[in-house]
Amino acid sequence: MTVKQVVLLGPPGVGVKAQASELARRWSVPHVSMGALLREAIAKPSDIGLEARPYVEARELVPDALVMKLLRRRLEQPDVMLNGWVLDGFPRTVAQAQALDQWLAAVGLPAATVVYLKVMSGLLLNRLWTEREPDETMPMLRRRLERHEAEIAPLLEYYQPPGSETDPDGPAQLKTLNGSRSFAEIASELAQMGSEETGAARTIRDEAELDSLLARESLLVVDCMASWCGSCKQVAPLIDRLAEAYGDRASIMKIDFDTNRQISKRFGLKGMPSVMFFKDGELLETLTGVKPYQTYSAALTRFLN
Repeated sequence: MTVKQVVLLGPPGVGVKAQASELARRWSVPHVSMGALLREAIAKPSDIGLEARPYVEARELVPDALVMKLLRRRLEQPDVMLNGWVLDGFPRTVAQAQALDQWLAAVGLPAATVVYLKVMSGLLLNRLWTEREPDETMPMLRRRLERHEAEIAPLLEYYQPPGSETDPDGPAQLKTLNGSRSFAEIASELAQMGSEETGAARTIRDEAELDSLLARESLLVVDCMASWCGSCKQVAPLIDRLAEAYGDRASIMKIDFDTNRQISKRFGLKGMPSVMFFKDGELLETLTGVKPYQTYSAALTRFLN
């Protein structure tokens, strides 16, 4: 995913807002919350806020055109246009989804990746019961989930029409994740969406895969990096270049720090990026920070000889 534009959807009780905030933090992109935008617009008050206030106070859906106007103002700001975004609380209707797709196309951006956190209703009810207001009853919670299911079904169909799983012409890519897991597990999988294979150096998924590589590869180079690290972005193309030049004689790969934080302590890393050189499973050298390509090449050449 070159441009990080993610719409995060999910039922009450799954923690969509918290996951959106965490994903934005890990990716160093703005978290755009429709709820927060509406509250801010009403508090100012702005022209949109004055129009939206009666709907919000009545707990009704704000008209599609109005929320899209508010969202468009935020998405047109430089920090979002340049860096991407994680969005929650929008879209709520197919018309809103269509409007977002049309706006993205009009400004020359790709369709957003849409992620739905799916959880079994029984588990959701248990979660909501522990978080409920004092006057909420179980039948009320059930109706709340039923309303969500009725609301989300057309959106999921829009983003993933029946039989279109392999259709590249769909309006956006829908990913469904298991939202029944712990917050950390979901956050880790979401963060890895930004680490799809790019360049010649493949990404190691986790520590278990790293251990497997250490056991079987005679010479392994691992770039420990993070998506929010500016220096890492400078080193990444150098590691790709190294993989292109030496890939037939060594395994040259990357691993994401945010989803494998224990790597830093295990190998005594002092900062990022850290490029580690292993021979027969033993760490022989670590280059920390941004180095010239020749430095990485010379280190690898020494271990090849």
